[in-house]
Amino acid sequence: MKKLIKLLRYLKPYKKWAVLAPLLIILEVIMDLLLPTIMANIVNNGIGNNDLNYIILNIGLMIILSIIGILGGIGSIYFSALASESATSDIREELFRKINSLSFFNFHKLKTGQLITILTNDAAIIGNVIMMSLRFVFRVPIIMIGSVIMAIIISPKLSLIVLFFIPIIIVAIIIIIKKAFPYFQITQETVDSVNSVVRENLAGIRVVKSFVMEDYEIQKFEQVNEKMKDVMITAMRLLVLAMPLMMLFINLATVFILWHGGKMVIFEDMQIGSIMAFIQYLTNILTTILMASMAIAVTTRSIVSANRINEIFDLTEDVKNPEYPIDKNEIKGKVEFQNVSFAYQAGSGDLVLKDINFSVQAGTKVAILGSTGSGKTTISSLIARFYDPVKGTVLIDDIDIQEYSLETLRKNISVVFQQSSLFSDTIINNIKYGNPGATLEEVERAAKIAQAHEFIIKYPEAYDYKIEQGATNLSGGQKQRLSLARALVMDSPILILDDTTSAIDMKTEMKIRKALKTKLKNKTVFFITQRIATALDSDQIIVLDDGQVSGIGTHETLIKNNAVYKSIYNSQLTKEVV
Repeated sequence: MKKLIKLLRYLKPYKKWAVLAPLLIILEVIMDLLLPTIMANIVNNGIGNNDLNYIILNIGLMIILSIIGILGGIGSIYFSALASESATSDIREELFRKINSLSFFNFHKLKTGQLITILTNDAAIIGNVIMMSLRFVFRVPIIMIGSVIMAIIISPKLSLIVLFFIPIIIVAIIIIIKKAFPYFQITQETVDSVNSVVRENLAGIRVVKSFVMEDYEIQKFEQVNEKMKDVMITAMRLLVLAMPLMMLFINLATVFILWHGGKMVIFEDMQIGSIMAFIQYLTNILTTILMASMAIAVTTRSIVSANRINEIFDLTEDVKNPEYPIDKNEIKGKVEFQNVSFAYQAGSGDLVLKDINFSVQAGTKVAILGSTGSGKTTISSLIARFYDPVKGTVLIDDIDIQEYSLETLRKNISVVFQQSSLFSDTIINNIKYGNPGATLEEVERAAKIAQAHEFIIKYPEAYDYKIEQGATNLSGGQKQRLSLARALVMDSPILILDDTTSAIDMKTEMKIRKALKTKLKNKTVFFITQRIATALDSDQIIVLDDGQVSGIGTHETLIKNNAVYKSIYNSQLTKEVV
């Protein structure tokens, strides 16, 4: 419950609306409480005495009070919706901001489907409970207490019947909600599973179709969907018991009241209008209990959502900005690793990198070469500080990178990842993504170096050509070239290319390497690669083997002195390499 209350701080900017909503609810409730008494007066005094003027006057009063109550109800719904939706929007924005601030380490522990569910479904549940709270927190107790008082005023004897049924109903509802609560936690977990399966299927739809695995994927979805259905049915089956139970108690109480009230009318201890008003107050009391039970059920479910949302808010970023970052605007591009070791699971002895040492001068073109799993990509991630090493120091321009602000560091390092990620937008906006202020001339220059300009201008829209979601209207090689152009337009002193030409033909790759060498003479460029052909043109080659540096040097020195490099070279020796 504390986690849910913690989220109510998002109502603070909208406190005017949050205060107006319950005030208008109070107005509506007061009108609702007055109406049965006026109705009783019409029956007892107006109809009983054949007083037409009295009847008309009180009917007019009822109409006025009803209109006031309706306006109060509409106003409360409007302002509670404004406050709750605004607060929910802020929660979503804060969540999205938090998710974007998390490190790669954090994402290893979180599923994409879970994050999507929290951002959408869980946030919406919190919004619903905020709106419901603004309407029910005052309505339920006021109408309950007010109806009990009015019932006692009408007939203390009949009120004993009401007081007898109230605790029975409350106990029954508490038992039902207690049994249903565990299923709400499971429900949210199954929603995560459904989202994960759907996202995975859509992301890999080409693979699914190419292997004719549609039936398998449908079956996989049916399993998680069936599980979600079963959990929801079990939870709802318990909750729906509340309604028939409530109606049973309302009807039983009404029967008892009519029975005893009828006898009181016969003996002239009570009037018919008073019985009618009493039954109305009884209905108010019992339906309010039902409303409260439904509110508790929704709140119970929202506690699960609040816990999940706060789990994200409470995550600590593994890669943090320094408290007092150094003030250095210009980075030249010298990179050095001093005794660096790294493991993807903190505290485990399973090191991916072990005592890495090397120094790269600014403006050097470096190839980091090694087989799959040798730790090449990990080195690129450490340079950009997507992770921090478990031991040792990474330095840029002789300064520990942990002393730079993350913004300064990453604006001076452009990374092109193995997997090309482009956004559903125009080509020019994708290329300008890291440098929105880039001119068309700068964009075209970057595209020409990346060998993307030629295929771009073939589109009728040229640089305004719209890339579809998932870049499905581009080939793998085109995506890689646009990703490279995006990194180049940032004009950073350090450029990291992580196997970025794997989908590009050898001829185009050679053009890219040549352009990078001639056009980016003053830039430090890291080629993370398995290809000897990519490494040959580099000023320096760092050979990795099983997370350790096997050798550092040029092609000429390594081919003579390094067995790992020689083995890779011989295995790839083809006519293209020669």
